[in-house]
Amino acid sequence: MAHPPRYIGFASVIILLCAILLAAKAQTALNCATVFHEFSFCKSFAPGLSSEPLKQCCDSVKTLNTIARHDEGGPQMICECIENLSYWSNVSFDTSRIQDLPTKCQLHLSFLISNSMDCFRIH
Repeated sequence: MAHPPRYIGFASVIILLCAILLAAKAQTALNCATVFHEFSFCKSFAPGLSSEPLKQCCDSVKTLNTIARHDEGGPQMICECIENLSYWSNVSFDTSRIQDLPTKCQLHLSFLISNSMDCFRIH
């Protein structure tokens, strides 16, 4: 059985995430839909398709950092979402590239992004 092209799966995920975001817009709590939406701007950098992240990608990482600072469970939620990012987005995200985002975007994050993240130990 032939598999649909990857872009169809990615487009479906984006549409689903947008629908979830619209439905959850009234909520202020951080969730994976928000994290996935923000990381969608990093889809060329994170898998290694470009050497530098786009400005929108860095702005999104900055947004997640701000949310994490104001949401008690934010860093742990972001960690768990990053761990599941490749699975849910049908795009192969290289965690070492995601780990480089704070440096590439010249940001100091309030949460750790690394290949050895243990989400249960993040507070």
